[in-house]
Amino acid sequence: MPHHFVHPEVSPRPLHVVMVGWEFPPSHTGGLGVHCYEITKELTNLGHRVTFLTPFAGPFTAVHGVTFRHPGEQGKEGRREYPPAYWEGKTPNSPFIDSIDGYNAWVAQRDDLGPVDVIHVHDWFGTKGAAELARRLSRPLVMTVHSTEYDRSLGHPWGHILGRELEGIRAATRVIAVSRHLRQQLVDRYDADPRRVRVIYNAVRPSERLERIDSTKRVVLYVGRLAAMKGVDTFLRAAQRVVHHFPDVLFVIAGEGPEYPRLVHLAATLKIGEQVMFLGKVTEDEREVLLSGSSVFVLPSIVEPFGIAALEAMAAGVPTIVSKTSGIAEISTGTFRVDFWDVEEFASRIAELLEYPTLRRAMGEMGQWEALREGWPERARETVAVYLEAIRAAGDAL
Repeated sequence: MPHHFVHPEVSPRPLHVVMVGWEFPPSHTGGLGVHCYEITKELTNLGHRVTFLTPFAGPFTAVHGVTFRHPGEQGKEGRREYPPAYWEGKTPNSPFIDSIDGYNAWVAQRDDLGPVDVIHVHDWFGTKGAAELARRLSRPLVMTVHSTEYDRSLGHPWGHILGRELEGIRAATRVIAVSRHLRQQLVDRYDADPRRVRVIYNAVRPSERLERIDSTKRVVLYVGRLAAMKGVDTFLRAAQRVVHHFPDVLFVIAGEGPEYPRLVHLAATLKIGEQVMFLGKVTEDEREVLLSGSSVFVLPSIVEPFGIAALEAMAAGVPTIVSKTSGIAEISTGTFRVDFWDVEEFASRIAELLEYPTLRRAMGEMGQWEALREGWPERARETVAVYLEAIRAAGDAL
């Protein structure tokens, strides 16, 4: 059975989707939070209703048709059954180990959701609670896997998280992977039934900033978490090979994460500290300005289930270089694709784009067209088609 959609099925009636997720703007660290925001926005635009169960009390970016619920919330009469600290394992009478344990218990106990059509959990954080809720309500469970513990740990998974991933995948009526590469990993490493796994790629929304900024310096940009799987050390080693040929170039790293101290030290060791700028975490507006002023965007990840930052760069018209192991490489022909370990090839491709403005412009235009030819409305329709599959597979009538 195919795992992609040519003409997604349309729901015959509005659905009530209970979504279980641990990231939502403005508080998010990566693509998962962006995905949750955009997919809920488009689901409600299609007339569906979403109840979003989150471990945090907000604030949340408001989306019409989405109701946010969290542990320790006030009830209809203004009273809390238990305070938030109880669900975080921080009160003397709390039976929970930590906030993850309490959150999953809270999700599993929800009995005030009204009629529910499908439960949709994102990644590992809420799988135990979502699976139990689905069993108790006799409703189908859909799980979207954005990345795996194998990827995040570079092949050395923590058993606790791995177990939660496995529980969600086994309990799910349908599983959504954000790339073909990730789908194959779920089949090979998690023993997922390939007949139940669908691929739905991420998307981007066109930026309101229409004009490119002519920077006084040529800027090579990386935006993302500073984690081992992201391969930012390759970005720096490629920079070392480029800066001698382009004295005006500036390599900019926007993001935060556990690798930050090591990467700063590496830049100093490579003697390129004057040509590298670490910005830390940037806002949405700041990221748009960075993209508008960049000559090249680089995504050098060792493993990257999708790579939404690269898609955003393409949508902004920035010529983009991605590692062959990224999900974005599966759907783009207007990018340079490089083996994640090949520092020389990354450096060569960066230099090529810096040297030839005509190539830069052509790649930017092609990448922009590829990034924007489909968007979140299409991804929402594909997601609804998966919901309908799951509802029918569970034996429920529409």
